[in-house]
Amino acid sequence: MKIVIADAYRPVENFLSSVPTLFRRDEGELIYDKRNQVRRFEHKGLVFIAKRFKRVNPVQQIVYTFFRKTKAERAYRFAETYRQRGVRTPREIAYIETFEMGLFTTGYFVCEESKGRDLALDLRDTEHFDTELADATVRQIVFMHSKGVLHGDLNLSNFLYEQSSDGKFLFTMIDINRSHFTDGWPDDEACLKNLVRLVHRRDLYEYCVGRYAELRGWPVEATVDAALHLLQRFEHRIIK
Repeated sequence: MKIVIADAYRPVENFLSSVPTLFRRDEGELIYDKRNQVRRFEHKGLVFIAKRFKRVNPVQQIVYTFFRKTKAERAYRFAETYRQRGVRTPREIAYIETFEMGLFTTGYFVCEESKGRDLALDLRDTEHFDTELADATVRQIVFMHSKGVLHGDLNLSNFLYEQSSDGKFLFTMIDINRSHFTDGWPDDEACLKNLVRLVHRRDLYEYCVGRYAELRGWPVEATVDAALHLLQRFEHRIIK
């Protein structure tokens, strides 16, 4: 097993090293369980959010052992890059990689707990979406793009949000391991393609793309048409 721990959390290294065992025992509070699994742990007054990535297949074992950084390591490394670029994300604590017969099998990423609600619950899953919240979401995306940050899975559930006492919306980005970074703005095509996973609800998607185009000074109608075409292609690929 390989484990990398942020300096501030070295005093709890023994606990962090036990994370794979805790998952096997189904300990901690289960907060997400689909392709990957996320659990919440408490230890010595501290709270840890740990994500276990799906076990890789035999081909991926070779790729991640010899040629490519694991999702766990990327999540850990990218968190610092996000902060350096002014984008909020939970602070990294550790990443763990487990091996069998010298080949990587499963990765774990541990981070601090972040406040905030799942944006999809309050924006997508409502009959009439809140345009003020949608506008704030689009401004967050434009800000990230201006900093050269392309979140690899820019769907609404990967935005946590809270509202400050003055009414300002604050966003924290999660599930960042597939992100890409550029020096300055990504090219326009990359920015538009980055929006395709945002939401499948057409009225909300068109609204957000339109607002994005306005903030970027792009032609709104043409941008929305192009974005809808990208979304249809994306959904068709998923169905196939």
